[in-house]
Amino acid sequence: MNQLKVLSNENCQVLVDTLLKGNDDFDKKMKSEKEQYEINSAAENGRVNIIDSCIIKESRDNKLNFVQGYKIKKAGRKWKYGEYVCETPFGRFLFIVKSDDALKRAFAKSSDDENLREQEDKKYIDDYLEINKKLIRQSKVPVGGLFEQPIPLFEDEEETIISLIADEEIHEDIDYFFVLVYKTSSERLTSIQLIFPNPVTNDLRLAQDLTEYIQSSQFNSNDNSQQNTSTTSPQENDDDIASFDERITEAEESK
Repeated sequence: MNQLKVLSNENCQVLVDTLLKGNDDFDKKMKSEKEQYEINSAAENGRVNIIDSCIIKESRDNKLNFVQGYKIKKAGRKWKYGEYVCETPFGRFLFIVKSDDALKRAFAKSSDDENLREQEDKKYIDDYLEINKKLIRQSKVPVGGLFEQPIPLFEDEEETIISLIADEEIHEDIDYFFVLVYKTSSERLTSIQLIFPNPVTNDLRLAQDLTEYIQSSQFNSNDNSQQNTSTTSPQENDDDIASFDERITEAEESK
């Protein structure tokens, strides 16, 4: 298994700066709209959309030079999100952005009956997991040796037997699938990590922790809206996919 860092220090900093800038833009937007609307709960769920928009803009302006291309994808009828294809000395990989709570919901176990619709809604995540299934199948390193110690998703989870599709059927030119995961507290981004979802052991593995770059970011100053602005509920719900009911479809492509 490649021992290089996925992202260089410089790339980590510019990516964290971009997420903090997106969070700053989101909080400014919410402050402005709070003065106009008594009820604005739908907008409160849009933090990740603003963050994605910032990543796309920075990629378009070539400020994220490791991002080779991006696509605006659609999950379900309404929800759009960014998909980013990157290349560094570590390898060629794809990532999407999610809050910590949204990622756990996307991988949560559910009963066959009452949550069948929710399982169907998560189909687009399953498609991405095929990338990591292919990696695990081809790797000579034991599954337990991939990246850092696992972050368990489920208690008492036994190793899962997986079926694998042919390599050419999904993202044949991509080596890894990651999720760029952020945590919030009082509207501040307090943690940013690059996570490798392991579809065999049903856990999340830390590929790289970018949290330290928050402190060194130009967007972490006292006058920045990384402070408490009380615009959303305590639990992050920004990219809740509970209402999705279609397979993923491409909406746009750039670069």
